[in-house]
Amino acid sequence: MDSQWRIARDTFFAFNPDRELSDVLARVRSPKVAQVLRYWNRLRQGRRFPERPDIDPAAIKAALTHVMITGIEYRPFRVLYRLVGTEIVHWARVDFTNRYADELIFDDEGRDWTDYYRAVIDARKPAYGLTDWVDGDRTPLWAECIICPLSEDGEVIDRCLAVEDYEPMSAAEIETLPPVGERRAQPLKKASE
Repeated sequence: MDSQWRIARDTFFAFNPDRELSDVLARVRSPKVAQVLRYWNRLRQGRRFPERPDIDPAAIKAALTHVMITGIEYRPFRVLYRLVGTEIVHWARVDFTNRYADELIFDDEGRDWTDYYRAVIDARKPAYGLTDWVDGDRTPLWAECIICPLSEDGEVIDRCLAVEDYEPMSAAEIETLPPVGERRAQPLKKASE
């Protein structure tokens, strides 16, 4: 029986880590997402954003399979997946390392993940997301994420550290999910749109 995932609830918002960090951590379900958010915040050391070289993979070893590092390009605005953790690859059923977000379409009502990164860049703050999917009589699947900006010069956000975690499903159920597909060519939106 073929079925489509339908989004039951989708929450995504930027937040001020100086004032709202504890509120966001209180709603985080995943220990991996919480670990990466706390780590990113510690790396700031009074700065607005940490730098990419500040990240020590050993410090977030338990979450590494759920971590992504993305490159941010401007003119036009694009998001390049520089590193994609193996658990994310497992759920997507394709390794999209070194691929652009606007080239891919996931089976999640056709959302363009570039928009989520654009929200982080425009707000110049990290963002939290939680999506609940339902599919017939299956147990709902949730995916939770944090996208945290990084900057080499302290001003221009040139990378992001992101983490995603999912509700566990059996390997057989994951294998029945459709893989990531190619996105049809579309004009790119400007960062200010």
